[in-house]
Amino acid sequence: MTINIDGSLGVTFPNGSNPQAAPSKVLQVVQSIVTTGASNNTNIYATTGLTVSITPQFTTSTILVMCNFGWSCNTADFGFYAFAINGTVDSTSQSTMFNQSATGATNSIYFASLSKKYSPASISTQTYALYFNCGNAPSQTMYFNQRGVGGANGMCTITAMEIAA
Repeated sequence: MTINIDGSLGVTFPNGSNPQAAPSKVLQVVQSIVTTGASNNTNIYATTGLTVSITPQFTTSTILVMCNFGWSCNTADFGFYAFAINGTVDSTSQSTMFNQSATGATNSIYFASLSKKYSPASISTQTYALYFNCGNAPSQTMYFNQRGVGGANGMCTITAMEIAA
């Protein structure tokens, strides 16, 4: 096979082969890290500050978004709480939510992971963010990436992977 290397175009593969876009191949990975905390005592989604942007190389690609984060609550009865990954696909906001009702120790840190697959059908930059809310507002406060009021912050990540279709 002949490989052409061009300073402005990069590497091209003649004869119709295109291993860069082989199905299920990871084409690129972008990650953001947050070490600051946030709080919310409303039932309206608030930003966590955890965002990532990725520019797909192909309109046929799938974007897999994964979040790993910690959270706590100022009461032992968490009631309802929710986290959502939000992204825009074709100018339409799309979210995946993790809703839970539970009890636990006051101001103890808990860890969660969320993932969502998007098909943007675009080579425009896509931005994804993690949001959270507190269903027992205003009597309760949820803390993202921190252990209660003034508690120590951890490290949370959001990763976007472009996967060839």
